[in-house]
Parts: sequence; structure tokens; C-alpha cells
Amino acid sequence: MDNSAGPGDDTAAGILGRAAHPRRVPGARVITYTSILLAILAAIIHAGLAPVIQVAGVYPDFILVAVVLVTAVFGFTQGLIWAFVAGLTANVLVAAPLGSLPLALLIVSAVVSGGGILLGRLVWVYPVVATLVASVVADVIALLVSQVVGDPINMADALDLILPAAVLNAAIAGLLLPFVRLAAHRLGVLEERPAW
Repeated sequence: MDNSAGPGDDTAAGILGRAAHPRRVPGARVITYTSILLAILAAIIHAGLAPVIQVAGVYPDFILVAVVLVTAVFGFTQGLIWAFVAGLTANVLVAAPLGSLPLALLIVSAVVSGGGILLGRLVWVYPVVATLVASVVADVIALLVSQVVGDPINMADALDLILPAAVLNAAIAGLLLPFVRLAAHRLGVLEERPAW
């Protein structure tokens, strides 16, 4: 007896057959526990290393770099998951207003994904440029949140650090990009889209 269900089969066996054997949508990516655990690990690394490492007077934002690279290489859905999970985990571990990190990272993920529609074909350049822009966006959001919650930061000093921090984060993204692209190729989720 054949239990396979056709697309128009609305009988009980047909519905159960489709539920037991779902069709994969081309281009759809599955959200895995491994991805969520890696996002949590990235947040822990960020909370442990970012306050300690200082380059030219600025601190790197490892979680921002991770979210931008995941969004640019693996897609918007994975970027949103990483932004929320890693942002929430890092927000618990570092001293920042509650919810400010996930908010900034979710906005960054949306900006990177939107820019990817226009410039995503520049597979080696876009993630670095996106990190530069995303770093500025995240720092501006952090400044605005600090003004709203009553923990004002000296704006003149903070504005002087935004561009050097963005350059540092973009450099880190450039160093990590080959490894992220290699992982994407190994997982079979990266399709080459040339710039021409």
C-alpha cells in the first residue's frame, strides 16, 4: 500500500503523509540548535574579551561583527536569530540598559540585510562595508538609549570614538570573513553571486 500523498490529496492519509515528509523549500535554511549555541558562545566571548581588549583607544564589538557576518553570509533569518539570542545573552553579561543590545543588533541585522539586496553581490567587500556602517548605527543607537534612560554620556567624546570603533570592527570583520565564507561553503548554504 502506497502512503505517499500528492499535492492535491486532502484525505487523512494525504495530510498525514505530507506532515511526515515535509518538502524543503529551495533556498530555505533551517534554524538549528547549533546556530543558537554558537550565538550564545559569541555573546560569552564578547562579554569576556571586549572590555579587556583596547586598540587605539576603542574597544572592539565582537557581537556586532558576528551578527553582521552571519546576516551577510547566511541570510536575514539567521541574522535575526543571532541578533536576538546573542544580544540578549550579552545584555545579561555586560553593563548596558536592558534590551538595548538586542534592539541595536536587530536594527543592524535589518540594515545589513537591506543593504545586501543592493550590494550583496560584492561578496568580499560588502560584509566589511556593512560592518563599518552597522558599527556607526549601533553606536548611535547606544548613545540615544543612554540619553533616554538617564545615563548620559559625554557626547563630544563619544562622537570622536564612533569612527575609529567602526574602522576597528570592519578590520575584524575583514579578518574573519574568509573563515565564515569557508564555513558557509562547507555547510552548502553559500551560493556565489558575482558582482557583474
